[in-house]
Amino acid sequence: MSTVFDGTIFHALKRTLNLVLADDTDNAKAKMGMPKWCEIKTQNDYYEDDLETAGPGLASEVTEGSELPTGTIREGYMVRYIARKFGQKIIATEEALEDNKYDKVIDAAKRLRRSMYKTIDMDATLMLVRCADTNYVYGDGLCLANSAHLLADGGTFSTILATPYSPSRAAVIAMTSQAMNMPGHDGVREGYELKTVVCPVAQWAVWEGLVKSTKAPEPGAFNEINVVNQMDLSIVPLKFWFNTTTNWGITTDADGGLNFRYRREPRSRSWVDNDAEVMKYGISARWSRGCSNARGILFSLA
Repeated sequence: MSTVFDGTIFHALKRTLNLVLADDTDNAKAKMGMPKWCEIKTQNDYYEDDLETAGPGLASEVTEGSELPTGTIREGYMVRYIARKFGQKIIATEEALEDNKYDKVIDAAKRLRRSMYKTIDMDATLMLVRCADTNYVYGDGLCLANSAHLLADGGTFSTILATPYSPSRAAVIAMTSQAMNMPGHDGVREGYELKTVVCPVAQWAVWEGLVKSTKAPEPGAFNEINVVNQMDLSIVPLKFWFNTTTNWGITTDADGGLNFRYRREPRSRSWVDNDAEVMKYGISARWSRGCSNARGILFSLA
């Protein structure tokens, strides 16, 4: 913790500056990438549990007059969301506030909001940063990007391409086929649609060309349509996906995929410490994030 004294903002005490430079604080919330690829929910208690249920599977052919076979519903894995608290404060002396000639220098409330929204964005992106890290597992005890996610009735399914691809039309076609063939909770083929490309910022240009070109982008394929262009995929480059420049993923329309849950959205406060004659500005929020259904995103670990 540090305090803003006259000595820490010395040059702001006189009107001698032509320009005061600072990070943009007005659009911090709007600049977050998280709402574009996470489902945002409200968390109503300290912790919440999501439970997978499966079954019954396919119906059986029955001869006339015969008893109907019995279907079974089973429980799968459970995912627990625990609300964590994040916060920060800025302390400024009365002298610093009185003598400061430029509001933008301190502007504690805006600076704290900017800090909080960037923290939210980074914390959500950690789900992708750690997608293949076995130290960070989900309800079935496996990391998010895994080839052996468990089915409630037995068996497994994969959330990674068997052959890693760099961004390309062939890669999206392969991932689309995998999503369409993916089993549901009952183990029977369900099929999902791809929705949003999430990638490190180093890939933004290739994805723009790949998704928005009406013709196939490969050399020599001028007369072939680009099927990726017809899929209505959105593209979200993530500046905090900093541990790779080659991995990428595409979210699907599966229920319970990647989600971010606010127990309490960011709340700002200010108060005076009369003993020390300082003003204190604070902000805090509580949230959890996770994935209740690994089918919500497919990865290429290129």
